Amino acid sequence: MAGNNNDKINVNNLKKGDVQSYEDLFNKYNKKVYYFALSYLKNKDEAEDVVQEVFMDIWRFRDQINEYFEFSKYLFKITYNETCRKFRKKASDKRHIEEVTVYTSVEDNTTRLDIEYDNLVEITKGLIEKLPDRQKEIFLLTINEQLGTDKIAEKLNISKKTVENQLAIVKRTLRKALEEGGILSVLFMYLFIR
Repeated sequence: MAGNNNDKINVNNLKKGDVQSYEDLFNKYNKKVYYFALSYLKNKDEAEDVVQEVFMDIWRFRDQINEYFEFSKYLFKITYNETCRKFRKKASDKRHIEEVTVYTSVEDNTTRLDIEYDNLVEITKGLIEKLPDRQKEIFLLTINEQLGTDKIAEKLNISKKTVENQLAIVKRTLRKALEEGGILSVLFMYLFIR
């Protein structure tokens, strides 16, 4: 989704072995991967293992990352696959087992994950379009320009508290809409909206 230019620059540099670019990607996404894994695995150590495996794979296979391929889509797939792998090892909750079973064949089906990801991007764009103008403007500044609340408040000449409140409303609205979509929607939410 957003922030793709920075991701593309980091991926190009990562492919050349640039450690700082790797650290930038790690710092941007590690907590999001962690909280998604934790939400399904319910175990901090296993969630940390997922983060470690995901980012070890990113480093280990950095030369295979397609720089024209959206990094967030790549991260979405490997996070999903690693979480499912861990989850299958420990699954005891029947509802989660059934949900994961539905997607078990997805692990080897890159096309289906690509379609799911693209679908979630379109759903999210549609949800964003339906937001009130001010909320949409604030959210897009956060996502597209990666501005913090102070910078947005300054740019729009409004209080920081107003920005924080509007962002909280937007995120709550998007989370509520996406949470109903199952494991892939939850992963998408953790990676890009949380």
